Amino acid sequence: MIKRKEKAMEGQRSFFQDPANRQWWIHQLLSLRENPQNFESLAFRLYDFQRKHCPPYRTLTETIANRLSSWKEIPAIPQELFKKETIFCYTIEQAKGYYLTSGTTSGIQGRHYFLDPLIYKAISLQGAHEAAVPIHTACLHFLTESPNENPHSSLSAMFSFWAESNPFPSHFWIQNKTLCIDPFIQKLNLDISAGRKVGICGTAFSFALLMEKHPKSLSLPQGSFILETGGMKGKHKEIDKQEFYKQLSSYFGITLDCIFSEYGMTELSSQAYSKGTDGTFLVPPWAKVLVIDPRTEKECQVGQKGLVRWIDLANVDSVLCIQTLDLAIKTQEGFYLIGRSHHAPPRGCSLSIEEIAFIENTYH
Repeated sequence: MIKRKEKAMEGQRSFFQDPANRQWWIHQLLSLRENPQNFESLAFRLYDFQRKHCPPYRTLTETIANRLSSWKEIPAIPQELFKKETIFCYTIEQAKGYYLTSGTTSGIQGRHYFLDPLIYKAISLQGAHEAAVPIHTACLHFLTESPNENPHSSLSAMFSFWAESNPFPSHFWIQNKTLCIDPFIQKLNLDISAGRKVGICGTAFSFALLMEKHPKSLSLPQGSFILETGGMKGKHKEIDKQEFYKQLSSYFGITLDCIFSEYGMTELSSQAYSKGTDGTFLVPPWAKVLVIDPRTEKECQVGQKGLVRWIDLANVDSVLCIQTLDLAIKTQEGFYLIGRSHHAPPRGCSLSIEEIAFIENTYH
């Protein structure tokens, strides 16, 4: 069965258009926890598929040798290329949807097209499980827009997948471009009074805004958690991440090890997670991150600083290997994210939240 699937994948553009084949691929990715040795062969097969069917990637790899000796040699496209080209293995007419990058100070947004959200949904759920984020044991509050309000946000989509799979109530608290602080606090206090575990998820800027506009601290029930994403880069004042986490811990009345950080991007399908103030990001078995020295294009050694390069086997409809301008330090087990290169515009979910009008006091 596996050999037959692999053979079909080699030459057929239509392979991933078959829902059964997409389910098969999901199964292959999820089995990498028990069979990590299969990562390279899956990466090579996806690379061969995409270099044949994604025109910009085909152009980029025309001069690359057909035989690669390691998955680490798979060519990466620059993340910024999503703003200039259509990075998609099919025609735009075949796409069932797309996610928009959050936009930088230039205002230019890229698009990440997909045939269907099936793989992204499965990976978003399993990725959180791999990182031990307790999304199925708490009432979830999202300090973001819902997919109904922002259908082209990959973050809103991921949070909606979490909400759909969660047996407890879930709420999105940005409506009509406004963070509904008072209704959120009222509902949160009801959960606290009832002793219900809660999970509060949002961008770093949304948490910063909440603490600024509603300075009265809270005390979440035991078993609750916080998940932030997006960092503190942008036009708003920056704050040291460890100091920010201490503020979150004090404000919500939880320990630092109940605070998670998610690192992802619209151009990807997988996410990395860290926990507490340690700051070391880990990726799931179906993704790898290399920290690359931009001067030599070689992988950094442990303790060295470089640029993050993703190899994401869940990115089946576009390109699996993406070079970012995010700075990181390679650690023994993962990487420590520093932020954005000084030569790159700020990006990420937090920038879009900052650009919403409520930053200038239009809040409830």
